[in-house]
Amino acid sequence: MPLVIGLMVAAIVLAIAAKRARLPYNVALVVGGLLISVGNLLPGVPPLNPEVVFLVCLPALLFEGGIMADLGGIRANALPILVLSTLGMALAIGGTGTALHLLVGLPIWPAMLLGALLSVTDTVSILYAFRRAPVPARLSGIIQGESLFNDGTALVAYAAIAAVVAGAATPSLPLLGARILLASVGGAVVGLALGLLGGFIIRRTEDPLAEIMVTTAVALASFVAAEQFHLSGAISAVTAGLVVGVTLRRDTPPQSQVAIHSFWEYTTFGVNTFLFLAVGLTTKPETLRGHIPETLLAVVAVFIGRAVAIYLPFLLLRLVRPAETVPPRWQHVFIAGNIKGALSIGLALGLPAATPARDQLVAIAFGVTLVSLVGQGLMLTQVLKWLGLFQQDEVALAMSEQRGRLIASRAAHQELEVLHEQGLLPRGAYDHLRSEYQVNIARAERELRRISEQHLAQGAKDLIAMRRRLIDAERTALQGARRNGLIPEATAEHMLAQLDERTLSLEKVLHGDTGAESHGRKAS
Repeated sequence: MPLVIGLMVAAIVLAIAAKRARLPYNVALVVGGLLISVGNLLPGVPPLNPEVVFLVCLPALLFEGGIMADLGGIRANALPILVLSTLGMALAIGGTGTALHLLVGLPIWPAMLLGALLSVTDTVSILYAFRRAPVPARLSGIIQGESLFNDGTALVAYAAIAAVVAGAATPSLPLLGARILLASVGGAVVGLALGLLGGFIIRRTEDPLAEIMVTTAVALASFVAAEQFHLSGAISAVTAGLVVGVTLRRDTPPQSQVAIHSFWEYTTFGVNTFLFLAVGLTTKPETLRGHIPETLLAVVAVFIGRAVAIYLPFLLLRLVRPAETVPPRWQHVFIAGNIKGALSIGLALGLPAATPARDQLVAIAFGVTLVSLVGQGLMLTQVLKWLGLFQQDEVALAMSEQRGRLIASRAAHQELEVLHEQGLLPRGAYDHLRSEYQVNIARAERELRRISEQHLAQGAKDLIAMRRRLIDAERTALQGARRNGLIPEATAEHMLAQLDERTLSLEKVLHGDTGAESHGRKAS
């Protein structure tokens, strides 16, 4: 228990430090974990357990990705997402494995195995960069959609190649392709079936806590059930999440939607915090030092494989379906955002002890993941700026500046009144400063009004943001009144449900989700 508390304290301190330093929190957790390991500050930390990664962390992350996914964006970009997560992933594994074979000198099938576990992308890192540097909506939709499904393809390929390396399967490309196709399609069918079953139960449940339990059961069951049939648990979990997400948006009341989304948001934050911290704690510098040349060559090999996996499929799309391709500078983002994460570490640690050159494969996987997380994680936002994809809304910046002036001037004006009441300012100085700040306040208010009138869309967004803050204030007041016994439980629940409905309506307007429907709960 002291060890668990120590890890939680370390995660909290590192997350706060990352926020203050404006660093990606995953980078801060990895580096912090590495420093804790080197300094032996938390002795007795067990190594990262692959079974925990596969059976608990991975299903939760993939299912949450499906629930929260923008289904409209996935539908609109279905063809490039499909091409990148199938043909692109096959090219990534083949290109990376071939480059590892030629550059590092690994035997071809162990090189392909390492290529498979290094072809998985850490979605959290690139999503963090997108929040700090908003990119075009279509680019964001394609990258997020691909990241939902490429894990499944990579994991199926990893399992198939691992069987070949272990001598349990014949090294045949057509046979490998057939196994990957069967596992992917079969996983999607299992996820669809369990997602529909979960949605059926949720529609007939009256308690948000019970509905959260249903989604948790579906997340774990979809992954485990598919794996039991030697199908893709990852694709099953994503598919189940997408199906349940549709049910939530269409057939559940706002209170249930808010509760379920809040639960999964917290769950994935906790899982990612654990995984990134575990990567740093598990990485041993003394092991990495013995494989520095191979690690650097492997980093080059990963970039080569990713480049082949991105540029060739988009070239094919340009020739076959020109309307589905994307500009070349958008394609560069897929290369820069190809950040490795804890899943690659888990796959490496999960290699059987009899795997040829296992120690070398594990060391290289750790080294590449560390370089990728820290190096690319820190550079991604800057790369987006270099590519001209850092979209700055000049209207929003102008409003922010005037709002800042208004806040500062009002605060100074209030402090001036306090000083005057305490007799610390002569009347003449008080009148002069009061007039000056009143002019500043009036000017800032006038500019804000002018910008809002000239740019109605930005004004509407600002109004929505303020409404959301006010709703949060209402919710806090109602919860306090319920705790203090000022209003009955039933009244509080009814009013909180109305606030949840207003919150969801504002979210839909803010994100342009005009086509989404919320019909409320159907009678059972």
